[in-house]
Amino acid sequence: MNTKRVGQILREAREDKKLSVKDVAKETNIAAKYIIALETEDYSQFPAETFALGFLKNYASYLKLDSAMLLNLYRGEQIEESQAPLEELTRPTTSSFSLDKNKIISFVSILLFAISAYIIYISFEDSGSQLADEDTTEVGTTDVSNASEIPSGINFVSQSVPENASIPFILTEDRGVSFSVNNQQCKMFIKGVTGGRANLGFNIFPEKNVYFFQAGEGEETVLSYRIEELSSLRRDIRVVTQAVTEKSAKVLVTLKEEREGVAVKSPVGDVPIQVTLFFSKPSYVEFVIDGQMGERGLVSAGEVKHLEGRDRLEIKVGDGGAVEMVQNGKERVVLGKPGKLVKKIFIRKPNPYDSTQSIIGELGE
Repeated sequence: MNTKRVGQILREAREDKKLSVKDVAKETNIAAKYIIALETEDYSQFPAETFALGFLKNYASYLKLDSAMLLNLYRGEQIEESQAPLEELTRPTTSSFSLDKNKIISFVSILLFAISAYIIYISFEDSGSQLADEDTTEVGTTDVSNASEIPSGINFVSQSVPENASIPFILTEDRGVSFSVNNQQCKMFIKGVTGGRANLGFNIFPEKNVYFFQAGEGEETVLSYRIEELSSLRRDIRVVTQAVTEKSAKVLVTLKEEREGVAVKSPVGDVPIQVTLFFSKPSYVEFVIDGQMGERGLVSAGEVKHLEGRDRLEIKVGDGGAVEMVQNGKERVVLGKPGKLVKKIFIRKPNPYDSTQSIIGELGE
């Protein structure tokens, strides 16, 4: 039975091939810090689990290892680590005193943490009951006490939600997402996790108020213009919570029915800059959407990226021959030459034939 962990397997495979971290970084376009993070299993270095999985798959393929086996091993290790405290607390006592000093300290720390968490939970329940007695207004799952403005310190990454597609977003305490819905800029973020349920916030720009709702793993929430706090929303948004951890949540967002009276097609000149990228080979990418840094890192072969910006969209791809592009419904084209860095900048500019409208063009045309 293989008892080696993912990091050890990667490091030993690299050393067997007489390769340094610098050698691997140069040949794979994976930053050295991410290679070290994979070998040391310091997954906190990655902005989201999706990046960790993508880099792990590509690093394993480069070393000619079984990437599927390593991905399964990684998931198994994550499950084991997430269940470790529960296993420690529920493990039967034994007659022989075989625990070493470190295990005793770990067990006591976990026990003290559990007791502290329980005391805090009881205190929270008591204060919540007192507030409920004082205020008889029904608020449902909306956190109206904090429904004022978006908390400071959250960095919003611009994403795109195309028609007839469900797009996954990973929300953390310092990273939210911004996306367009019928030319309305919407923002979604996580405020915290309580009892395994994520406290999510949703804002419609330029409004300042935030609509808060709770969602547990596997639950579906529909953000609808029929909800009083979201009356300005132009169409329904379906949010399925796929996973919830202590400080993050993964949600699947889909655009639903449009509001009656809202035009299906936007006026000419007001359409967003829309680009879809198809990856036939792995490639490093950087996306800047309306001045905000979007995704940056290695994209695997077979992936499709949908990007949308209002005034400016910058795309940088490490291997132009590995990517095909469709821009605002135009013909699908190869982005550039194989192995060559390609940078594209699309902007909104005045229509030379109609001063009241604007068109989408490429910088340098």
